[in-house]
Amino acid sequence: MPLSTPSRAIPPIAPVVTAHPSTAAYSRIKLHLRQHPRAARAGPDGKDRRTIDPPPVLQLLIDDFDQGNDLGTLKAQDWVVHAKLVSAQEPREDVTTIATQSDSGNDRKVTRSLLGTTVSSPFFCSDDPDPENAPKHPRTKNSPPPSPSMRFITTSSRNVDKAKAPDAYKTFPGAFFIFADLSVRKAGRYRLEFRLMKMEPVVLVPGGIVPTLSVAVSEVFNVVNAKDFDQVQPSTNLVKGLLDRGAGFPLKLKKGLREGQRRRARGTGSDDDEHDTQDEDDTG
Repeated sequence: MPLSTPSRAIPPIAPVVTAHPSTAAYSRIKLHLRQHPRAARAGPDGKDRRTIDPPPVLQLLIDDFDQGNDLGTLKAQDWVVHAKLVSAQEPREDVTTIATQSDSGNDRKVTRSLLGTTVSSPFFCSDDPDPENAPKHPRTKNSPPPSPSMRFITTSSRNVDKAKAPDAYKTFPGAFFIFADLSVRKAGRYRLEFRLMKMEPVVLVPGGIVPTLSVAVSEVFNVVNAKDFDQVQPSTNLVKGLLDRGAGFPLKLKKGLREGQRRRARGTGSDDDEHDTQDEDDTG
């Protein structure tokens, strides 16, 4: 009787995991939080929500920036920044969504704590929207010599004193990520964490991994209930500059507190004023 050949188990096919082939090439890229959130009004039902004030704005910076060689990288369309809500404590706990279990333990409900648009694409400016507060691209101690094209570039892209050349910064290019549609459901103390990614075709495949290239974390900000929220301020110079350069909805020009809020701040408001909490705004 012929011996039967033992069957061999066919190993499962492992998924193809494609890592970013040029992560090291982006080690010079830095995500800079240009405008931190300060306060927000909680919107428990998610319907009558108010956005975080002021809107967080981030900027792309490049170590040893050489406008002749790095301008294309700075202005690439496939940069993406993703925001998530984290606790104010260390280590930071991700509270973007919160899962709750029913008393019986049979039902599990997931609630979004951070509402609105949590992903932003870059908005490009040929000059800085707020030159008085514009950061410089970071320099390393042993940075390579600039390209020959640098002699044709204004001093705005060099490491110079702003007081000596304030006008030069008006021609400095920038890439900004604006988060003007974020709100928080529940009162508390939070931070926002932002992660920079590059959506290149090589990683946009099944099993592909889009790595985080840079992380920026905001300062702590307070989210309070409606009756305690009197903290909307006029728009910053950065927001005004972005609007002037074409950044549109949902970014708005805020004029500050309305009269009802002013009366409450002086201690002369009535109970009816508690419903008048919307900041006065203009789409610019």
